[in-house]
Amino acid sequence: MKIWIDEENDDRQETESQPATDTDEQEEVRVDRSDRHILYAILFEVLMGAFVWLKSAKAGMNYLYILAPMLVITGLAGNYAYQKNADMKLFGAVAKLSAAGIGLQLTIDQVYNPIGTFSVIKYLISLVIAVIFLIFYSYFRKLLNKQGTVYVMMAVSAAIYLFLAVRGYDPNGYGTNAWISIAGFTIQMTDFTKVSALLFYASLFSSQLRFEEDKVLLLSTIFFLINLGGSILIRELGSFFILFFLHLGLIFIFMKHSHRKRMYLIIMFVLFFGSAAALFGLYKLLDPSYQAGTLKAPFTLLYPLCKKVYERFSVTANIYSDPYGAGYQLLQGKKALWMGGLFGNTVNFNAIPVAESDMAFVAMVAEFGWVLALYCIFMLCRIGSRGCAAANRLLKHHRQDAVVAFGAAFMLVMQGLIVILGSCNIIPFTGLPIPFLSRGFTYQTIVFCFTGTLLHLSEQEEESEDETDA
Repeated sequence: MKIWIDEENDDRQETESQPATDTDEQEEVRVDRSDRHILYAILFEVLMGAFVWLKSAKAGMNYLYILAPMLVITGLAGNYAYQKNADMKLFGAVAKLSAAGIGLQLTIDQVYNPIGTFSVIKYLISLVIAVIFLIFYSYFRKLLNKQGTVYVMMAVSAAIYLFLAVRGYDPNGYGTNAWISIAGFTIQMTDFTKVSALLFYASLFSSQLRFEEDKVLLLSTIFFLINLGGSILIRELGSFFILFFLHLGLIFIFMKHSHRKRMYLIIMFVLFFGSAAALFGLYKLLDPSYQAGTLKAPFTLLYPLCKKVYERFSVTANIYSDPYGAGYQLLQGKKALWMGGLFGNTVNFNAIPVAESDMAFVAMVAEFGWVLALYCIFMLCRIGSRGCAAANRLLKHHRQDAVVAFGAAFMLVMQGLIVILGSCNIIPFTGLPIPFLSRGFTYQTIVFCFTGTLLHLSEQEEESEDETDA
């Protein structure tokens, strides 16, 4: 995928203005607009109900209460997407993952006795907010071509971190300040930094702005440092990892190929992994002083971060190094993964901590088996592939929409895979929610906003092409 920031290549501009070729038409054929994916989604939702019933009769009954409105929403939303010529494979993946997540959460309520219960009301509110966000984006997207939007999004992200540093708290007791409470709702504000990041990069790479390469790297680095400093300030690095890979991914895809870009990406990777190694080693040096009570500033501020990095990497390397402390959650997850089998464990193993959020994939394997769990991963990857396909087509007409489509799909898939691999103890565990499968009002709202935007852009690009041909 070749993207240009400047306007020096007139040949490319002339090529873009030419009528669609046979290759372009073949590419359009590969976008599946068939309404059969609505039927597949409805069939999956019904089968998911039967599967839940086999695991827990009470969970199955609760799923049955939700099934009727779920089928109505799937039918209406699917028909709307079909009429708008949206990507129906993308719609089917979203509908199936939503049904799988609802079935999993209802089962978790009956088997694992989590703190709180799954709320259908919050789920519906998330859908409504996503619709409002789509309306907002349809108007705001025009501002993405304005140079001031880049700086506004920088200020928004900085304001979120500063607000959390002053008013944020941690309802789970892990020491981060990523949440606020409003009218009884606990809202994780760091999820909104993903939205501001998406809009920042969309404005930065907008086709009408055409920033110079040096300015693109400068502004994106400043924004990166805002997120890094803010994440350290509120002691929440999980979301920062997603933003870090988004930063590198968008620069790699949407910047002109050059030696400077390659060197920048290499340096960023080296600094990232070098910093992790430095924090790991620094913990070994600071811990004796901390235990003796002689640790002084500024190391007292740095020690919690070093400890978190050390625990995550050391547990990944040796899960038995602290089996009743930092490694307990992953150790129980490892047992559940071994006992899951193809269709769920048969020994009623239910000692998975935080099954409703961080360990949702492990709970999926334990309750429904590897077949359904791997199918959910496949559906998540399908969202990523369809989002990238939409971004590739949008490049012809609306680069800011292409950045939004790629960024939204990238963040959903990246977060899902990072958390799944972490919960399986393959990479260090981040403790983030999994798209669709985990419980969490704020993040579920962001997920619906992103997937709704992807569906909208998969129809929007075709309308744009029709207007261009006319």
